Amino acid sequence: MSDWVRTWTVALALAMTTTCWAADTGKPANGTSAAHLLVDVTVTGEHGNPVMGLSPFAFHVTDDGVAQKVLAIQSGGLMLPGSKTPAEMVIVLDGVNSEWKKMQLARQDVAKFLRRRGGKLSVPTRIVVLSDTWMKISPQATEDGNALAKYVEQTENPVHTLRFQAGYYGELDRAMWTMDQMYKLAHLEAVEPGRKLVVWISHGWHPLARDYLAMDEGDLKRDFDLDVGLTNALLQARITLTSIDPILALPGENLNYYRAFLKPVEKWEQVDTPNLLLQVLATHTGGMVLNQSTDIQGEIEQAMKTLNGWYTLVYSPKAPEDGKPYHPILVTLAPDATAQTGRIEIHGPQGYYTSTP
Repeated sequence: MSDWVRTWTVALALAMTTTCWAADTGKPANGTSAAHLLVDVTVTGEHGNPVMGLSPFAFHVTDDGVAQKVLAIQSGGLMLPGSKTPAEMVIVLDGVNSEWKKMQLARQDVAKFLRRRGGKLSVPTRIVVLSDTWMKISPQATEDGNALAKYVEQTENPVHTLRFQAGYYGELDRAMWTMDQMYKLAHLEAVEPGRKLVVWISHGWHPLARDYLAMDEGDLKRDFDLDVGLTNALLQARITLTSIDPILALPGENLNYYRAFLKPVEKWEQVDTPNLLLQVLATHTGGMVLNQSTDIQGEIEQAMKTLNGWYTLVYSPKAPEDGKPYHPILVTLAPDATAQTGRIEIHGPQGYYTSTP
């Protein structure tokens, strides 16, 4: 393990103490209060349209297989009349994991999206431009798309210092650096109220499998700690992460490879580096993986549909009794509610971690 990677892993492990549960105190990973957990879910029907107007009694929540009492429910969405529940969109232009030319095209598409409809956005939005030496964030969330487009165009073009030709260590450094910035972004967003849709425009980092890397115990524990830290930080910040791939498949690449690693990891012995892929992290937050088109503007619009209507469920998880670090969250609808709404899908965070063994 390189000194840079070791230093970053130790720093993340220290930061995780503010987001992970402690098994003996029952403090939640999302930091909402000492006893309550907030879960944002989107219920969609045919054609992906949100299903609103469901009663609190329509939802069933289990945490680690144990039925939970829903203490409160709040509905929000950009299409609802009256006051809006706070929501924010963050568009990340990832220049670390994209070639320079592809990223310039993505920046142009994002600027065009921001200027659509006269530059009037339906949700307050931030822009993040990421290079392999810095992360720049627009000063505040705004619905002024013209101002944000100008910010995108005036921000300097990322220039690679971590070369794609650098082999394994270059791939590893890029992945570690990018996940570090994702964690920092989640930490910044955690202090902001409401739900956040983070649209991460990137091909993602390379799936360096453990068999290829000959990973030792220290490497596996490092990756497990990264998984724990990012999962809990994204939940704490109430982030739904959606990945948009501006590149599509490279020669010999399978864009659905990530699906083999969607099962949550419960202990360090099970971890594999692809468990940390951007697409896996996005799926675990309830977000989408959009990798079948180069229409970035259309895919941002598609991602924004999740802000048209959602529910925030509040419950108080019981203290873990089995000592397992991972707690799956499952939200379902009561049979009578399903009968009324027809075929539905529920999207939301899939779980969180307590203190690691």
